[in-house]
Amino acid sequence: MRQLKKWLKNKLVNVLVPEIDQRLAINQKLEEVGLYGTAPWYKENLWEPTVQLVLRDLCLPGDTVFDVGANFAGLTTIMSRMVGPKGTVCSFEASPRIVDKCQRNIVNNGCSNTQLFHSAVYSKSYEKVPLYLGTHLNDSIYKDYSVGEAAYEISTIALDDFVEHTNLKPNLVKMDIEGAEFDAIQGMEKTIRSIKPHLILETQAEDSRCLDFLSALGYISIDLNTYKIIKTPEDYPSGVGIRNNLYIHRDRLSETSYNPPFNFKKITTLESNHFKKEKNGSINLQKPLSLSKGRYLIDVMFTAEGTDNDLTCGVNVAGKPIFRYHAYSNLLASHYRDWVIHLSNDSEIDLYFNFLNQTFDDTLLIQRATITEILDFKNTSTNLYI
Repeated sequence: MRQLKKWLKNKLVNVLVPEIDQRLAINQKLEEVGLYGTAPWYKENLWEPTVQLVLRDLCLPGDTVFDVGANFAGLTTIMSRMVGPKGTVCSFEASPRIVDKCQRNIVNNGCSNTQLFHSAVYSKSYEKVPLYLGTHLNDSIYKDYSVGEAAYEISTIALDDFVEHTNLKPNLVKMDIEGAEFDAIQGMEKTIRSIKPHLILETQAEDSRCLDFLSALGYISIDLNTYKIIKTPEDYPSGVGIRNNLYIHRDRLSETSYNPPFNFKKITTLESNHFKKEKNGSINLQKPLSLSKGRYLIDVMFTAEGTDNDLTCGVNVAGKPIFRYHAYSNLLASHYRDWVIHLSNDSEIDLYFNFLNQTFDDTLLIQRATITEILDFKNTSTNLYI
């Protein structure tokens, strides 16, 4: 995910910024062309689809939920819709250069049940931490995750203090704060022990601090791209970097559909001859694939060497995307091959690889796609593309 965000920022620099001082120029240009918007609530929201799917399952009407590291509010808006008018969403965004875009999108999407807090969620409240600017709006309190010197000092808040002060008890906390997740988890240990909220954390595969800490408190961890239980870093697929994990306390497993170990059933394997290439280099299935309602893992094996192109890939139903990744072809082929979709109805799906902006990569090769159903979600009504 970090490489994907970096590619998007670099793309904007190359297209929009001829000036020498790129940092100032890109901020000005981005404001001018309004590139900070998220999809309106009445359109498809494809922001982080594997995480979004779980939010649609676990954010229930009337819930209180926290979005820590809200960024542009892409997932805040999903959480807002899911908990509904009787629910409450608390969003936290530390970066001064992002928080106004986040607020704008919350307002534009009509999230009247949402309040945004401009603080760094941390292990302790009332402290000051440096904030380093990332190259692609992934600002972090850790220099290793960003570049240059610290641009700001930000006030901190511990979620235990926030919960005690507001008496808002979260049923779910989603957290993506560029390497500071373990600090934030330490600052909500009291809440974790007493409330046992569901947790969705972005994680570096080799960093097991959150995994070890939460496992000791009775949580299990599920990799949201494979639906496998993660007990140690060795349980991730070989070579992966950033992962999103769902943590559910063992006492609450029966409340949800996420009660592993899951039951898998291989449906089919599509070989290279099942795909067709168009003149512009885009690739689709020769004919749509019929699937019954349910949740599916789609493991797509494809290779590509190109770095100077603009590719979207994913799954369409009736011509509309329900799952999508967007980057250059080599990055997608290297790191974004395990897809997850949920069908609320029997559907015909198409796997697609579409080049945009007249770009092309003649090295793109689809080798196969293996489709596996997760049988435990057969009767789950989640619809990713509402």
